[in-house]
Amino acid sequence: MQDIRKIKHYDLIQKMCLMDDELMGVCFAGHKECTELLIRIILGRDDLTVKSSQVQKTLKGLGRSVRLDIFAVDTKGKRYNIEFQRADKGASPERARFNAAMIDVTCLKPGQDFKELPEVYIIFITERDVLGYGLPLYNVEWVIGENGKPFNSRQHIVYVNCENQASDTPLGKLVHDFLCRESGDKYYYEVLGERISYIKEDQEGVKEVSSIVEAYAKSYAESYAEERAKEQQKTIVERMIEGGKLALQEIAEYSGLSLSAVKQLAKKLEESRA
Repeated sequence: MQDIRKIKHYDLIQKMCLMDDELMGVCFAGHKECTELLIRIILGRDDLTVKSSQVQKTLKGLGRSVRLDIFAVDTKGKRYNIEFQRADKGASPERARFNAAMIDVTCLKPGQDFKELPEVYIIFITERDVLGYGLPLYNVEWVIGENGKPFNSRQHIVYVNCENQASDTPLGKLVHDFLCRESGDKYYYEVLGERISYIKEDQEGVKEVSSIVEAYAKSYAESYAEERAKEQQKTIVERMIEGGKLALQEIAEYSGLSLSAVKQLAKKLEESRA
């Protein structure tokens, strides 16, 4: 049997926590019990049963698509999107609005009444206090501005602030488990601890995360190389413009950039010289 410590990225995997996409994905993929635990604790409910759960689900619209960290449906048809966010920009109010909208447009078939839209929860689990009010939990609801009465859209947005939690509460213990980098027996919640033990201590679990880390690294490298190529192309075009020997239309044809992009670069160069 292969020495588990010799599996590629083993040391990196041992340092990961559930806030890391790769480990989170393996933990929750195909394990609706883990998702059910999260939703129950965050929403303060013990009567909720998750019917189905998916990780990294992509929803496509007419314009931009979105990939959801976790997408779940309970036995009453309610939809839940759970996002783990280390970076503040990934948990903006606009992102919550967009995710909710994308879920909505996939829920109705032609001819269905709007009242058949399911109740939707967008839940952000953030490493820092993104909203900045020092609260451990934020429940964002629609209200009528003039009287503060609820506007029952049945769309709910929740932020879990991992930066400010009381350690002796159910939510505080859950956040501890989100941030824990130790082995499974250090977890408050057994269902999460068992999954982490599989991921970090079982050969198949370590291999599974390793393959995801490898795919991510390759994707990042390709993306970085593409960005570098674009920057180099931009530099070459700028030199062609500054050379003044070719018309902008010719530069566009030779470089592969659109004429409008070349004109924008020419305008920026002109402004920088002013």
